Amino acid sequence: MSNITIVTAFFDIGRGNIQRQNAPSYMSRTTDTYFEYFANLAQLENEMVIFTSLEYVEKIKALRQGKPTRVVAFDFHNRLHYLRNKIANIQQDKQFIGQIHPDLRNNIEYWSADYVLVTNLKTYFINKAIKEKLAKNNLVAWVDFGYVRSQDTLNNVRNWRYDFNNNKINFFSIVKNSAPKSWQDVLDCIFQNKVYIIGGVTVANQQAWQAFLKLLFDQQKQLLKLNIVDDDQGLYMMCLYHQPELFQLNYLGKNQWFSTFKKYDQTSNISIWEKIKDRLI
Repeated sequence: MSNITIVTAFFDIGRGNIQRQNAPSYMSRTTDTYFEYFANLAQLENEMVIFTSLEYVEKIKALRQGKPTRVVAFDFHNRLHYLRNKIANIQQDKQFIGQIHPDLRNNIEYWSADYVLVTNLKTYFINKAIKEKLAKNNLVAWVDFGYVRSQDTLNNVRNWRYDFNNNKINFFSIVKNSAPKSWQDVLDCIFQNKVYIIGGVTVANQQAWQAFLKLLFDQQKQLLKLNIVDDDQGLYMMCLYHQPELFQLNYLGKNQWFSTFKKYDQTSNISIWEKIKDRLI
């Protein structure tokens, strides 16, 4: 089983101070909350590459406690102005708003340009780590900075390893048979907020990540031409629709967003073998 380099990122986009009327309660999340979650992920012994604002570099290093880590300062708030403004303009467009289900219009992905931009940069950050030779292992995983919300989520894993399909981009699904069968399925994901695959974890080898970046960039351009924007989940479904042969869907369980380390770790394979062995003896 190959060692896995984990890449993640954190930027304060103001989620701890959301004052939008009728906004869902889950959207409000302070910087302290994010770091409480990351303190769980930081316990992994895996090599990590973490992109963040300069002010958080030392705090992240301290949480890693000497484990193999590269923390890269990235000036998120003063870069990519053109793309951020384009996203914001689309989010304020009446035609775009009119396509969103009325009950969902206060969801953060439909009005926060910073949120959409940062979630669209995950594959970019992975490839930046690869290009700058910061990721030493061939197998590289994106894991959201706040994905591991408790010790239970981490499932006592210390060094995350698993025999993932090395020839594919590994997505994780919460709905069986979740590959989109039509363009309408993709639009339903975007405007009806139908979630099939999670954006919090993706695993692939370095070559596959480079192919994924090209595909994702092409789909981002097409979506902008259609006057549509979405977070990572919508774009991932779009990529899956256009080039399904590049992807492997790994099922987590119905609505089991946080089961990755429970179902896809080397200890999962060991426990399955132990059960088989017990039956044979």
